[in-house]
Amino acid sequence: MAMRLNCKVSASLLLCIAQLFGGTTGKVSAKKDAEDFAANDSYISEEHRLFKDLLEGYQESVRPVGSAGEALRLDFRFSLTAVDGLDEKEQTFVVSGWMDTSWKDIQLVWDPDKYGGLQGIRIPINRLWSPDIIVINSKDAYNGPPYHHLAYVTPDGSVYWIPPINIETYCAVDLAEFPFDEHVCSVTFLSWTYDETLVNLTTKGNQDKGSTNPHFMANSEWELKGITFSRNCRKFPCCAENYCDITYDFSIKRQTTFTTHLFLGPSVVLCLVTPVVFVLPPGSGEKMIFGIGVVLADVLLLGELITFIPSAHPNVPLLAKYFLANIVMACFSVVISAVVVGFWDKSKSRISGPPAFLRLLILGPLTRLLCVRKEDYLPVDDADKAAALEVTPEGGEDGFEATSGEEQKRRCINTYLRNAAISEWRQLAVVFDRIFFIVYCVVLSILTLSFARYL
Repeated sequence: MAMRLNCKVSASLLLCIAQLFGGTTGKVSAKKDAEDFAANDSYISEEHRLFKDLLEGYQESVRPVGSAGEALRLDFRFSLTAVDGLDEKEQTFVVSGWMDTSWKDIQLVWDPDKYGGLQGIRIPINRLWSPDIIVINSKDAYNGPPYHHLAYVTPDGSVYWIPPINIETYCAVDLAEFPFDEHVCSVTFLSWTYDETLVNLTTKGNQDKGSTNPHFMANSEWELKGITFSRNCRKFPCCAENYCDITYDFSIKRQTTFTTHLFLGPSVVLCLVTPVVFVLPPGSGEKMIFGIGVVLADVLLLGELITFIPSAHPNVPLLAKYFLANIVMACFSVVISAVVVGFWDKSKSRISGPPAFLRLLILGPLTRLLCVRKEDYLPVDDADKAAALEVTPEGGEDGFEATSGEEQKRRCINTYLRNAAISEWRQLAVVFDRIFFIVYCVVLSILTLSFARYL
């Protein structure tokens, strides 16, 4: 009654001040404010009185139970709002969400009829008893919820506390299948000091799967595949009692759009360009230059990948294996190109043909199978000049005398043998090019198919 009288006096004072310092408009406005204040006086007064009555003599450090042997039931649920990311180098997993907790506090029970029909009140959580829930596998020394949020209390003593929280935990990652990798990271909630006999930590209703949460925000790098949870009780070496925890397992998969365009795409292009080395003519100087350029491009791309992924990871990532295979195949093409160019150049410096075993193995059925004809690689111009009749000055009637028939025959035979040797060396170079072009395409197809199952 005294409190209501004070409120009415305050309203009268407001009206008098308005009359002294304001005009007609000020009087009307002040009168209206005073009337609104008086109308809400009952509700505000009851809420203040309830707040005072509930917290008078309240002990926030004592469990709100009827007896010391009674376990307080604590309902818990983590509602995911965002997967913030996974740091592969630090091996840490970051998520955001709400800690949806509720329990009953026997010290916070009231009769709504005695307090103007109030069905709920909001109280700062630091003024109430609250569970010491922590994330046991957190990266930080303490990663619990902030304590400046309000708790909602109902007349039967039920306390609902739903603070937002950002969690960073350790997560062992396996990048063996990078960039098509999937990971399962866990977040474990545990009461730090209360064992099972004091606080019974239980799961609360249907657990949120993330995508069903209207406030859930998808991550551009990681796709949430699913969430599972489990309640586990265990003993620690320090204590004989059981401590129960609730563990959430988050299954995430990497979005491959970025890595596909940045790494995998250029690598596939280089793989497809490498066979061009075997198509270039063996006599062209660009054959070796092109092959070495492809090798350098593969090495530079692998260097960029190393800066993107952890270098100390025990398993070699799938994409790195693909790059290494590309480098090996490109180096192999350069070596074969060097051998082919060597065969081609021998046709200019050697009179004799290839060794007998090469002639037997390669210049036999393979030339017909690979459509390599001997006539296509004969030095036609040189052969025509060498086959022409040659005259030497002998001081004949006209100052010259035709060479003898035996000499012409010998020279024609030498020219034929020389041209045959040139043709065989060039055939050998072209056959090697085509054989290893086919081998490279087969290996590339096998390599591509082995990686295609991850796409």
